[in-house]
Amino acid sequence: MAHDVHTTSAFVLSSANVQDSDKLFWLLTEDLGLVFASARSVREETSKLRYSLSDLAHTRVSLVRGRGLWRLTGAENNTLEKLALSGTEVFGRIATLVRRVMPIDEENGEIFEIVHNAYNTLIIDEKNQKLIEILTVARVLYQLGYLSCIPIYRGLIDSFDFDEEIIKRVITVENDMVDAINSGLAESQL
Repeated sequence: MAHDVHTTSAFVLSSANVQDSDKLFWLLTEDLGLVFASARSVREETSKLRYSLSDLAHTRVSLVRGRGLWRLTGAENNTLEKLALSGTEVFGRIATLVRRVMPIDEENGEIFEIVHNAYNTLIIDEKNQKLIEILTVARVLYQLGYLSCIPIYRGLIDSFDFDEEIIKRVITVENDMVDAINSGLAESQL
């Protein structure tokens, strides 16, 4: 019986070791949304997948649907540039939130695009990381229906860009946006 192989761009949000050399992964994919996938023998030194599947990596993965979860059959790094340490910490918090609030196996290209743009912006903009994090979290919550787009947020949370003008606008509503994020998270009960 032939299985369909789905190849897509993905972020490795987190992973967990299983048995001697296997691993489970939470992947935010462009085409499939948030998926839970397993990889056999990925922790062995001879594994070809090992270095492409580190936590918070942006990679291209090949997945096959198995019983109950996806199986990773291939992966290759997509990113030539890496996040600085402070950017990795910020992106790690974003990844934790996405994993917490996003439903599994539900396609959502908008959230992938928001996270992808945030990742690329964190690579090049080290001075506005706090604002990028706030804006990314607000956009994710808005896309999932946990945050309303009131007039002062128009053009901020209903957009995908992280240009300089948007970052400057976030400064003016930063405290209100953080309060709205906290309220949205509390109301979600997640």
